[in-house]
Amino acid sequence: MLIIFSRAMKDSGRAAGTALHCRFADSAMAANESDNVVTTNKLMIILRKFDQEGSGTISRSQFEQILRTVLRASSNSDEILYKEEVDEFWAYFSKREDGDVEKSDLVDWILKPSTPLMLTESGNLAFFDLKSALQPLFQAYNQNGDGFICLQEFMDAHGILQIALRMNPTAEEEDPPVLRGDLHNCFVHIGDADKRLTFEKFVRWQRLALIQSALSPDSMTRLLKNVAKQIQRVFKLTSEKHCELTESDRLVLIRILSHLAQFSRELWGAGHFASKGKTFFENKWIPPFVGMNVDHLKEVFLHDFNYSRMRFSAKIVKRDWDILCIPGLPGRHQDWLARARLKNTLRSARFDDEQGKQEEDQLEEGHIREVVDEQCYIFDREHFTWALAEESLFEKALEALSPEVKLFAILKTMANFGQRLSWPQLQLALSQAVQLDVISQESAETRT
Repeated sequence: MLIIFSRAMKDSGRAAGTALHCRFADSAMAANESDNVVTTNKLMIILRKFDQEGSGTISRSQFEQILRTVLRASSNSDEILYKEEVDEFWAYFSKREDGDVEKSDLVDWILKPSTPLMLTESGNLAFFDLKSALQPLFQAYNQNGDGFICLQEFMDAHGILQIALRMNPTAEEEDPPVLRGDLHNCFVHIGDADKRLTFEKFVRWQRLALIQSALSPDSMTRLLKNVAKQIQRVFKLTSEKHCELTESDRLVLIRILSHLAQFSRELWGAGHFASKGKTFFENKWIPPFVGMNVDHLKEVFLHDFNYSRMRFSAKIVKRDWDILCIPGLPGRHQDWLARARLKNTLRSARFDDEQGKQEEDQLEEGHIREVVDEQCYIFDREHFTWALAEESLFEKALEALSPEVKLFAILKTMANFGQRLSWPQLQLALSQAVQLDVISQESAETRT
């Protein structure tokens, strides 16, 4: 599968409301600081019972006792904590001369979103259920569903992630360590030379790999699910095309790999985003400019593409639009960007009018085809129109949007920047949100 996949890539050449504003007022920041103080005090009280001597420090044995006590009290009672994992966690602390760590350092560590301990809303320590979060990724690796990952399955799935990183390099940081190196040696190292990788070993391997992450448990769970989904999409796309991918398939594959590279660096990277202090998303919702109109965007799009070749060779049976308008990255002049995708369902013009009225499934095979065109735009405020833009400009702005603003942008675009949506439009908007991984399919079905 990887041979076909690699060859194909080589050949390619390469919710809603009346308003939503992502602003952080001084009062909100003050409230966050107050919450942090309360959380810290709660953790100090919890840890006090483990520091019976009242020394204000935590020893290696006390640290392990805390982990195992919290683990037993958590609902995921089947979770196993290995000594090597405890050693790995302990290695991240700055030690005193006597080998202990300050209790305050332990509190700071717990407050970091990537650690296995977290404070629940009820004010108790709980163990992050990494097993449940890793189930989708394990299933993506375990393609035959037998409960074990063999060498070939590992090389296929892990190889996809390595290819995604190589095709989408970045100068900001190195590739995550977990995705470097020879696939066979990596598999042997994880599985201790076994012929297959169990779920327990998979969890143990990933727990150590995800330690460097700067993600909250919820974000980590979501990203793991997204990575698994994209790997499955690659498998599905390449398995259905036994010989060669079409140009349209290659474009889809390139987009999937771009997402995989981004997700992988966020999941397994060495805290790059956290080191930059990236607490909030880069771009925010700004009011649409005067003159922005989705219908006008469609007219500009149709003007930019030459459809004369279709007029004489085919008739357009159906036209499906997929449009998304978003605020661009902040700068001296923050712009509005858009991506327009049009799928035309065509019928051969050789059919006369009477035959042309027949249903598509009654037509002879080969006389119905689909043509998909896509282009990105930037709104020209000076001339009140849309101008062609680089796809990378739109993609970077989209990646920097929070899920909430993404969803609101989808809804506002569907409403042509108005305040009303019909029921079919709402369903289409939610479907688009699912495709962009803004909400889950279950959430969309609940809302509809």
